[in-house]
Amino acid sequence: IILLFAIFPFSSIAISYIKIIREILKIPSALGRHKAFSTCSSHLGVVMLFYGSATLVYLKRRSRDSVDTDKYLALFYTIVTPMFNPVIYSLRNKEVR
Repeated sequence: IILLFAIFPFSSIAISYIKIIREILKIPSALGRHKAFSTCSSHLGVVMLFYGSATLVYLKRRSRDSVDTDKYLALFYTIVTPMFNPVIYSLRNKEVR
């Protein structure tokens, strides 16, 4: 189940980003490369935030003392990460900055 729902999607995203970065580096103009990297960096930030918090939630050891920690991690994973998604993408907007 972990292979299907965690490792396969993460590896697909990693392979996609490797291909995207390879293509971006082929763009001749510096302005074009900058625009492409800024678009990809905001998406990559959201993906890393999501997968980072999900990894902490689902792959950490279970113990009796970690009940409060589990609550905070679940809160971060389910509420804070989706709240950051529009904020990260809106930072690309000149009016918001």
